[in-house]
Amino acid sequence: MDNKQIELLKRALHREKEARKAAERILEDKSRVLYQTSLKLEQLLDEKSSQLQGVFENIIDAYVVIDIKGNILKFNDAAIHLLGYDINKNELNVLRLIAKEDFKYTIASFSKLQTKGFFKNFEVRIYTKSKEVKWVSINASMVYDKNQKPIAAQGIVRDITKEREKAFIINLINRVAKSILGKIDIYQIATKLTGIIAQYLGTEHCIIYIINKQDQTIEQIAAFGQKLNEKKQIIDKAIFPIEKGITGRVVRTGIAEIVADTSLDKDYIKNRKVRLSEIVVPILNEGEVIGLIDSEHDQKNYYTKSQLKTIENIASLVAMQLKSAINIRAREKAENKNKRLLKELERSNDELKEYAHIVSHDLKSPLRSIYALTSFIKEDNKEQLSEGSLQNFGLIETTLEKMELLITDILNYSSIGADTSEKIAINLDHLVKELLTIIYIPKHIKIELKNVLPIFKGDRTKLQQLFQNLIGNAIKYNDKTQGSIEIGVEDQKEYWQFYIKDNGKGIEEKYYKKIFETFEKLDNNPKSSGIGLSIVKKIVELYQGKIWLESEINIGTIFYFTLKKITNGTTESKLYK
Repeated sequence: MDNKQIELLKRALHREKEARKAAERILEDKSRVLYQTSLKLEQLLDEKSSQLQGVFENIIDAYVVIDIKGNILKFNDAAIHLLGYDINKNELNVLRLIAKEDFKYTIASFSKLQTKGFFKNFEVRIYTKSKEVKWVSINASMVYDKNQKPIAAQGIVRDITKEREKAFIINLINRVAKSILGKIDIYQIATKLTGIIAQYLGTEHCIIYIINKQDQTIEQIAAFGQKLNEKKQIIDKAIFPIEKGITGRVVRTGIAEIVADTSLDKDYIKNRKVRLSEIVVPILNEGEVIGLIDSEHDQKNYYTKSQLKTIENIASLVAMQLKSAINIRAREKAENKNKRLLKELERSNDELKEYAHIVSHDLKSPLRSIYALTSFIKEDNKEQLSEGSLQNFGLIETTLEKMELLITDILNYSSIGADTSEKIAINLDHLVKELLTIIYIPKHIKIELKNVLPIFKGDRTKLQQLFQNLIGNAIKYNDKTQGSIEIGVEDQKEYWQFYIKDNGKGIEEKYYKKIFETFEKLDNNPKSSGIGLSIVKKIVELYQGKIWLESEINIGTIFYFTLKKITNGTTESKLYK
């Protein structure tokens, strides 16, 4: 290489060195400018911070500084923890963090911030680095240079996700409480619940079931979006055994479940549409599963533990009212069944009474004809008939009389049903005294009224049957040469307690209940049909009373019975004076 070439090379190296120095000077100038700008911004921020000392002192929330374009210039450790980004490693613009649902709202609010200079309690959803959605509350203010030109914005960012979730759940629970308040219809309660829960879970599938322990079934009573009839009841509702399905499993265990993938669960019952996620929560009352809240979704892993907890809270809230509604529903079913049974019973009783009247009429006519024919034959042939034949004719007539008595008593018994006759004031003292002039009383028997019997509202014919049967029995079964019968009454506040006492043959204790049964007799007295005391018992019970007896063999018997007073605020039945 000659000297000329060497000289040219030295010049080139010198120019390169000068160029490098120039570049370094430019970089230094740029760094100086950036440093000065940063220092200026720091100074401005420090000035602002000193003005807002009460706000930013001991900051524990995220603190963020952005430029006019939204680039993050500075944030503290709390912001790193909240967002998951590190400003030293990541270039970041706040617009990347805003949830798409709130983007337009945020841009508009940032424009107002630049115009107004600050805003408070600005709430927005953001995405963290891990794609988690968080609700934050921001208090922000603009930072200005000495010429009052906005150069940045600073703000305190507080995570309010849990607070909003709590507030949301409280509002949801309040909404549930208000929606079912005062409702007693099980379908109304369940329909309201399915709508609210479906909206909360963001699904179009939500069902309320109730458990029928007696039938061991799960019954669908409400479904969100499903067709209802005029009574708000589900059309084509599902009923299936407790031992089937994921719902049946929850009934058996009493533990709520989230199924992340129903295709992997052997108990999942496939319907027309397979849904891959399911949440089932039991409704418990005193430890017993009385119902279920069930929801499904098309996506796998859709439901969260937080949602499960919320639905459990709703289930606890509605459990008692749902139990009351279930009881009311059961009672209404029972009442409707009883009404049908009563109508059938009334119809049967009417048919029985009609049948009894027809039978008694049809039986009495031939009996009377036989009695008349027997009398005619006996009268026409009395000179030709032997004494034994005449005795046989007498037995025939006695049997015919007994049969007619039996038919009459059966007719009387069948006619004593519901007390539909008009109740009128009956002077029982007069009624019994009139009876004593009508019925046959042997000379050796004395009957005494120990005190004045009361006035009582009721049916005269039935009350007359009552006293006539009891007095008649006391006469009929009195075996003493000097018989006595005593009739009296005591005031027992809500009841009148009557008694009829005799000194007859007495009744063994083992027959105390038996004698009130139909066709039961203690002897073969031809004048007794075995129905008299059955009629007495039926009449007493018609007036909400009771009948019983005390007796000693060969000493006598006392029949007691009560009749309930009829009152309208005061006792209408009273002693006659």
